Amino acid sequence: MKNTVNIFKNGYAGPVISVKNIAKTFGDTEVLRDISFDVNRGECLVILGPSGSGKSTILRCLNKLETPTNGEILFDGVNILKPGINANMVRRDLGMVFQSFNLFQNMTVLKNCTIAQRKVLHRSKEEATRIALSNLKRVGMLDRINFRISQISGGQKQRVAIARALCMNPQALLFDEPTSALDPEMVGEVLNVMKQLANEGMTMVVVTHEMSFAKEAADQIIFMDNGYIVEKGNSDYIFNQSTNPRLLSFLGKNNN
Repeated sequence: MKNTVNIFKNGYAGPVISVKNIAKTFGDTEVLRDISFDVNRGECLVILGPSGSGKSTILRCLNKLETPTNGEILFDGVNILKPGINANMVRRDLGMVFQSFNLFQNMTVLKNCTIAQRKVLHRSKEEATRIALSNLKRVGMLDRINFRISQISGGQKQRVAIARALCMNPQALLFDEPTSALDPEMVGEVLNVMKQLANEGMTMVVVTHEMSFAKEAADQIIFMDNGYIVEKGNSDYIFNQSTNPRLLSFLGKNNN
């Protein structure tokens, strides 16, 4: 285990994530086509696009939940698609926040944030609890630590999911439509936590339909359609300067 862990966090000075020409096919359907991009340390990359454009598949490939048909994914300079790379260690350093929370419903908020620390990182109960409390405070959930997941709202569940991911001390966080399962009044509380993380310099890749978040928090934005990267650039370019017709049509329907 130690040899696998030491592959990452090795002082590599290049991009935290470097995706090189990846493609993904399900049967006869090409879901991703020649996708390449870099995410530097401390950057927030937002991926936009219509449903079915391949956005979430990119995140699943980064997190080794799917295997690309072609291409390379470098994490901290290491090709995580090579044989012998431990998927669990990749997921420890490249945390993921899902749209459906993926929390243990029968456990308390606090235990949801300590169990992986103890089982994967082998931290003591005291250390795991201290780290969990610190991260639950960051997301405004200290007053709910003894509640079971079934007793809290959707927005609170997503904030707990973010705290749980932070407890593993990841190098980067992946967010897959983190607000899509929430009632409208709960969206803001989750986006505020994410904006705070971006301002603190957390490396993030965010798939979202929340245009306001993309405008405010993104260092770079990718717009996807039909499995391709159609346009990319900073927030000002994407929202104010690009003349790409597919992007303009998408923004016209989704700008908020």
